[in-house]
Amino acid sequence: MNFKNCFLLMILVIFLSGCWDQKELNEIAVVMGVGIDKVEEGYKITAQVIKPPPKENGATGGSELPTWSVTATGKSVMGTIRNLNELSPRRLYWAHLQIIIFGDAMAREGITPATTWFERDRDSRAGALITVTPGTAEDLLNSKIELGGVPAKSMADLIDGSEMRGINALDVQLRDLMSILSTPGIELTLDVIRPKEIRGQVETFEVDGVAVFDQGKLQGYIYGPETTGTQIMNSELNYTIIEGKCPKGGQDEVFAFQITDFRSNVKPKLKGNTITMKVDVTLEGNLLDQTCSIDLLQREQTNLVEKEISDFITENVEGEFQLAKEMNSDIYGIGREIRRYYPEHWAKISGSSTYLDEVKFDVNVDAEVRRSGLIIDTTQEKAKEGND
Repeated sequence: MNFKNCFLLMILVIFLSGCWDQKELNEIAVVMGVGIDKVEEGYKITAQVIKPPPKENGATGGSELPTWSVTATGKSVMGTIRNLNELSPRRLYWAHLQIIIFGDAMAREGITPATTWFERDRDSRAGALITVTPGTAEDLLNSKIELGGVPAKSMADLIDGSEMRGINALDVQLRDLMSILSTPGIELTLDVIRPKEIRGQVETFEVDGVAVFDQGKLQGYIYGPETTGTQIMNSELNYTIIEGKCPKGGQDEVFAFQITDFRSNVKPKLKGNTITMKVDVTLEGNLLDQTCSIDLLQREQTNLVEKEISDFITENVEGEFQLAKEMNSDIYGIGREIRRYYPEHWAKISGSSTYLDEVKFDVNVDAEVRRSGLIIDTTQEKAKEGND
């Protein structure tokens, strides 16, 4: 009998223990995005939470944002979070956090101390995206946009869906940031996000550029096609659109090529103090657009298109490296690779970033045009043949 009672008690304990940490929705405020700015007091943190719908009809008004933002300051992130909870009628709940945004001044001061609380808190989400904005994070989160009711979620979706949109984004999450900042020989790069004005007012957001760090502190920004360099080195360039000049075409005649499969292999070679980064790239994709009237699928023209793509890859790998080197930042993780393959040499050079001056690149690209969309001959080509 005693055995049966003990067994029954154990079963009951198992079922009863499942609700010890339950959180009622009417008692919490679900945080979707957080912005961290630098102020004299220390930190200014803005939390954007989902606003509960009115009880009457279960939906917010058409002109009213379905979110509420609350801002507080403090000497530490934990202290500021506590101050936020003093202002919020409901306890802030961080398990659904989508994005963490650092303002420019905060990023230049150093983001490492500001991430400690998010790393330790049990409700924090390791998959939250980390970004930088050239202005203040508070202003960015408080921007009202036309498409997408929750600004923080809209920014996260823009970055999460970057690959299928054919736009460049690094998609750095909190777990990635912790790994990079704790790994010798590589510096952090983050996506840059900013409000975008259309018709004279902010209506949406755009992901534009790469924020370059050195020892956790923002050094500057890189814009333009060179921002693909980091993705090339990390083999993350799928679905990117490459625009190049049409062979034998005019100055303004271009083609658009979308990468569908991309692989890169990076390995350092050390000779004396010279570090040669051997980068082997294999890619294929589809020719989806052109403004020139020649047949780019003829073998001679296709070879020239593939060479143009290869030149794009090589120029951007070397171009982004040079821009980052001016900021003393090893964004490609060259030091990490030297530490891996040549640990004795790394022990000699790891004291500074001067080893970047000894780096050369040997980039080999095997590019292949596989398809041309749904047609073979474009209307431009047929029209030209008819006129001839």
